[in-house]
Amino acid sequence: MKFGYDLYEVASDDIISLLNSFKKDHLIVFQLTKIDDNTYRFYLPIYQRFLARKYNMQIIKSIGILYYLVVLFCKKINIIGVISFALTLLICNRFIFKVEITGNSPSNTKLVEEVLKENNINAGDLKKSYQELNEIYDDLKASFKGKIDYLNIYQEGGVLFVKYTNSVGAKEVENNFQNIYASKDGVIQSIDVSSGNIVVQVNQFVKRGDLLVSNTITSTDGENKIIATKGKIMAYTYVTYQGEIDAKKMDEGEAFSYLLYTIRAKLGSIDKIDREKVLSYDIIDNKRVLKMQYVLIEDIAIKEES
Repeated sequence: MKFGYDLYEVASDDIISLLNSFKKDHLIVFQLTKIDDNTYRFYLPIYQRFLARKYNMQIIKSIGILYYLVVLFCKKINIIGVISFALTLLICNRFIFKVEITGNSPSNTKLVEEVLKENNINAGDLKKSYQELNEIYDDLKASFKGKIDYLNIYQEGGVLFVKYTNSVGAKEVENNFQNIYASKDGVIQSIDVSSGNIVVQVNQFVKRGDLLVSNTITSTDGENKIIATKGKIMAYTYVTYQGEIDAKKMDEGEAFSYLLYTIRAKLGSIDKIDREKVLSYDIIDNKRVLKMQYVLIEDIAIKEES
């Protein structure tokens, strides 16, 4: 049944005579089957449908490639619909229809637009690969140079999204006489202390709860004095996040992009992302699992011992 056939049902007391008549009309019969005493079913090629009309036989069903082609060509609207749908899917999967930038600074938004333009990203352009998005992310990150706290770029359908949060700077801390401690483990990157006794140095590793700035100094005559403490201690800190998704839901590339986006969203508002590293990307227990490590530069100074 490679091309197309009609299944007929006919009632006849003399099937032999009927078959001889078919032979004279050059009708080609396939799979003749007896249903009951005088009822038979068989297939005839679709292209012989016109020749078979003289016998007033009932068509039970039609099968084969030729049948479906006939249906499509007889209903032009179906062809147009199928072609339109296919073209729509093709276009939606390959092109960017809109670029949406979300942020809280007109100047930074303009900077984003300039970087995107330099990378040939406009409505109507081809969608970018994950590698290309990563390169654009790096360009944006380099262009901002500390002007933002959070940055993310991703594609959904025909829309490319760029989201950022403008840096508002460190909050002014009231002068008080409490010691300053490390809020988490890290390596000291810079020290900006206007008041207090600094007890750490740049490139020193500190643990959460370690004393960074003391409120006590010793005078030349050996007397201890309590002074106010104020300042920032910037440090390289490390954080690891893991995301997972059912391996059957997305292919390898789509799953990686989705998991990376969800992991980046967990970072929230930070001072700066210094490095981003893929630790592993594997299938574990039928799930795609992505493990990422981030090196951040953030203020770890707190007034209360943690």
